[in-house]
Amino acid sequence: MYTDYFLKFTDEAEANAALFTEQTNVQDDVVETVLVPKYAAVDVVGVIYKPTGNVLTTPEGKVPEMAPLEGWHVNVRHTDEAPELEAFRVFPATPARMWA
Repeated sequence: MYTDYFLKFTDEAEANAALFTEQTNVQDDVVETVLVPKYAAVDVVGVIYKPTGNVLTTPEGKVPEMAPLEGWHVNVRHTDEAPELEAFRVFPATPARMWA
């Protein structure tokens, strides 16, 4: 059983701080820092764009004008409830992306 979360953060840095732990690896005198997820699955959506209703004419033809929605969006699937994520949780009527 999984619990799915649609999350909205102010920016990528806030999301990374909430969802990942930094891990430093040293091999052959090379230091590498990687982000390790705190949850079973993390799907970084990032910025979501929605049509404005306007149509733009480009060399390729007519295309809908798109505008970014506010925030940095991430979907999380976790093996248990994660109450620490509730402050970032949103409930979109039509999610831009979801788990299959």
